[in-house]
Amino acid sequence: MLTWRTGIIVALLGLAFAVVWPSVRAYLDQQTMLDGLRADAAVANTELDDLTAEVARWDDDAYIEAQARERLRYVYPGETAYRVLDPETVTGDESAAEEGEEAADAPGETWYDTLWDSVREAGEGAEATASGSPESARAAN
Repeated sequence: MLTWRTGIIVALLGLAFAVVWPSVRAYLDQQTMLDGLRADAAVANTELDDLTAEVARWDDDAYIEAQARERLRYVYPGETAYRVLDPETVTGDESAAEEGEEAADAPGETWYDTLWDSVREAGEGAEATASGSPESARAAN
């Protein structure tokens, strides 16, 4: 059987827990958030170090020259630049590829005209295959 003193001690402990628990929970939440922010700061510092190293590489003339050759395809005067295509990726007839390049470089036709013509041709092809023949597609309209 509980005595009145034990009951008072249990009530005081319950009251103390009710008063302290919100502060402890907030402290634990803040510690979790702080750990996350420290991890984010460590990632940001690593990224900063990487970017600083990349900027430092651009101070080297040899690196700039290598990047110009690789990215911009620059060559020195007197050198001949060759572009080698992988034979496994090239398919089809070479003359057809040359005709396609010439058509793409046709003067007077803008990119959006070419795009619109392609959309129109694709739509005409879809109508013809949906109805069976172009005549029946025109008759349905």
